[in-house]
Amino acid sequence: MIHSTAMIDPAAKLDATVSVGPNVIIEGPVTIGPGCTIHPHARIIGPLVMGRGNRVHSFAVLGDIPQDVKFQNQGGVVIGDENIFRENVTVHRGTGGNTVIGSHCFLMVASHVGHNCCVGNRVTLVNGALLAGHVVVQDNAIIGGNCAVHQHCRVGRLAMISNVSAHNTDIPPFCIAMTINVVTQLNAVGLRRSGMSRKSQNALREMFRWIYRTRAGVPLARAMDELPVELAVVPEIQEFAAFVKATRRGVARFRPWSQRHGGSVAAATD
Repeated sequence: MIHSTAMIDPAAKLDATVSVGPNVIIEGPVTIGPGCTIHPHARIIGPLVMGRGNRVHSFAVLGDIPQDVKFQNQGGVVIGDENIFRENVTVHRGTGGNTVIGSHCFLMVASHVGHNCCVGNRVTLVNGALLAGHVVVQDNAIIGGNCAVHQHCRVGRLAMISNVSAHNTDIPPFCIAMTINVVTQLNAVGLRRSGMSRKSQNALREMFRWIYRTRAGVPLARAMDELPVELAVVPEIQEFAAFVKATRRGVARFRPWSQRHGGSVAAATD
């Protein structure tokens, strides 16, 4: 199942069920699990560990050295199961640690995962999406096409970032972000599709109304502390509050969908 033109380093360990296409290059200590498919002209560089059932399409490069002047040949890439890496995707190895990608992720054409990123499960990076170094993307998040996320930022669970936007603050869980560092609304469709209970969805709507409307102008962390008790005990709201309080880069500001093209409104801030 390995094409005769593929170049496989003796240090690499491939399961017997791995399929390797023409002109693939696998170099260094690479471990690839069962059922993976490496399409023609892909390049995989170790140290890299890949689980089962991954698909790496043509001209993707996984595990190349990071774009980091501090890099001293320490760090690698760890990839879970059943991920799809489409054409020209790049994933860089970590600096003094690993770049980690979970399972069931979909990295579309020309998306990029920088060094030391931690990408959760079922994450989608649309064409041209860019994650700088040390970015954390939690489960089920969607990063839109040609979107850029600054280093050390976090994107919360079930968050969605729209196409052609840029962010150097954290994007909280369950929200939709647009333009530059702006949250506009809850990701209602994503919440529903995730199987979240109707009770939790309604509680998040009430929380969103409270922190961004009722308590508009109040610092976001304080608005979360002042939530009514019946909302504060909901697990998803506790997750949101913990995310906000752990921020180091600040949290994206709120601007209503109706004012997304300009103008200013009172908003909760980090």
